[in-house]
Amino acid sequence: MRAIIAILLVVVLGFLAYTYFTSLSEEEKTVKALEREFDMAVGNFLRAGRTMAGTGLDTTSDIDDAVRQIKKVKKELKALRDSLEEEAAQDRAEKLEAKIRDFERKNDIEEY
Repeated sequence: MRAIIAILLVVVLGFLAYTYFTSLSEEEKTVKALEREFDMAVGNFLRAGRTMAGTGLDTTSDIDDAVRQIKKVKKELKALRDSLEEEAAQDRAEKLEAKIRDFERKNDIEEY
């Protein structure tokens, strides 16, 4: 009986330690939401490109919508970076900014 209680206690402590060390702050959650938004826009951009290539349909408006969404995320991220105080959130924002720049460069998305 004691062994079962000890094992159960270790499992509960392990779970609590895991959730404590892997939980995100509010700033990190905000940046993560922008990451998800960017990833969704990239998915829409790529899907529109595949549809255009595969079927020949005009998906220009879908591509424009995705680019507009990427620009929106970039603008929101730039505004958010000035107010970030936590180093982890700043690092995450910096990585997202680099990811956006890389995507724009690879896909010839111009600044406007």
